[in-house]
Amino acid sequence: MSLRRRVLEAGLGSDVLTGDLRAQLDRLDQALEDLAGGTGAPEGFDSTIFLAPGIPRVRPLLVLLSERATRAHVDADGGEVVDTDPMDAAEHVAVAAELLHAAIVVHDRALGLPGGRRRRAARKLLGAVGWLGANHLTLRALELARHAPTPGIVDDALDALREIADGHALSESMRGRAATASESVELAEGYTGAVFDFACRAGARVAGGDDAVVRALGRYGRHAGVAWYMADDLTDMVTAPDEFLQTIEDRLGRHSPNFAVSLGAERDPLVAELWMRLRQDQDDALATELQERIRASGAILEGRSRLTQQTWRARKALQAIRPSPDRDALDRLAVAIAK
Repeated sequence: MSLRRRVLEAGLGSDVLTGDLRAQLDRLDQALEDLAGGTGAPEGFDSTIFLAPGIPRVRPLLVLLSERATRAHVDADGGEVVDTDPMDAAEHVAVAAELLHAAIVVHDRALGLPGGRRRRAARKLLGAVGWLGANHLTLRALELARHAPTPGIVDDALDALREIADGHALSESMRGRAATASESVELAEGYTGAVFDFACRAGARVAGGDDAVVRALGRYGRHAGVAWYMADDLTDMVTAPDEFLQTIEDRLGRHSPNFAVSLGAERDPLVAELWMRLRQDQDDALATELQERIRASGAILEGRSRLTQQTWRARKALQAIRPSPDRDALDRLAVAIAK
């Protein structure tokens, strides 16, 4: 079971995801396929490879929960509720957030290191089509954001894109070496953090939240996104040895670093050497040695400590939002990431 499915089901519970939220997420799945692979998509670009249908999507869920939590906050304060159909706008923005994430994934695949099984497969699969496909997804996301009821959403999307571009530049600068722990966190902020931040801010804006609410939910999304990135990488490192190589195969062919590897390399220089060798030659023995050395270095414990700090900051940001079932769902999601 994927990290996102485990987290969503553990953090929110089936009572939340089987209601109207699940119906919305199912509806968004179809919209994503239509938009990602519809008019304007480059010939030969198969968006379904990157969309993974049928798995709960955290970014759209963040938009929907932030919109609902903000609406409850505004209503409790006696504020003015926006006149537009909020759910229609929220769903548009939710799709935009997922398309931004998909664009990052496509770009990362196209940026994979030369050589190695994964890179050869990526080149054969994508080539120039990958770059065009990622641009197509980004434009689709901006078009959806433009139809939202407030121009601030477009500004937020552009800010996220600037951070994503900085993340790509950082990835390029790490060619041929393992990332430091600070670089790994910086990339987490520029990728997952930026997209989660956008998702939560956009949901708040759709519901008519004021600047304080938008900033608070943006902080929540930023820290929850970094925690998500960390948790994903740490989960990889505690996979059963016979499944470890398969688990990290996708990451091996990209410039994107692994947070646990970066922490381990600061304690054991051989970790960085093994990681770079493994990206070129995906061998089971190398993978086993890498995993054992990361565990022995204490990187997992340190990583969990930093993960807990990020989720604590996410939960603290929610204190600016009035209590409601949807704010509580966001809080449970942060708790589940930490676990």
